[in-house]
Amino acid sequence: MARANVAEGKLRGCPTCGTKVSDVDLALRDFDWVNRALPGKVGGMDLDFVLSQANSGRTLIIEMKPPGAFISMGARLTFKVFVKMGCDVWVVWGPDKDGAVVRARMRTSGDWDVDDVDTMDVDVLAEDIAAWWASGLAQ
Repeated sequence: MARANVAEGKLRGCPTCGTKVSDVDLALRDFDWVNRALPGKVGGMDLDFVLSQANSGRTLIIEMKPPGAFISMGARLTFKVFVKMGCDVWVVWGPDKDGAVVRARMRTSGDWDVDDVDTMDVDVLAEDIAAWWASGLAQ
């Protein structure tokens, strides 16, 4: 979905929800200003959700995508680095027309285990995030 919101190399819509926006609305969030200075296909990406816990040193990163959206190779490589650094990285697709979301936990390979993909509603996802937080406090 995010790639569909790029026209002529410029971001033309919210990567998460697809809302169309103008250049003025995007301001610095259109990373073209820095991507022009980087070599080749190297470019910045946004993180949709980051929750860090100072006492435990744990970090949860969540990438949110519309249902069925593709995860680019660049994003997978970035998530792989974060997982190797000890971060928990989840990709959440949705919600679908019934309000369900799909959550996958990224592995150090830059992919996810097909047996570790869960479908739930946002309240259950919120409970899972709260459980992730509580497990860090218990360490």
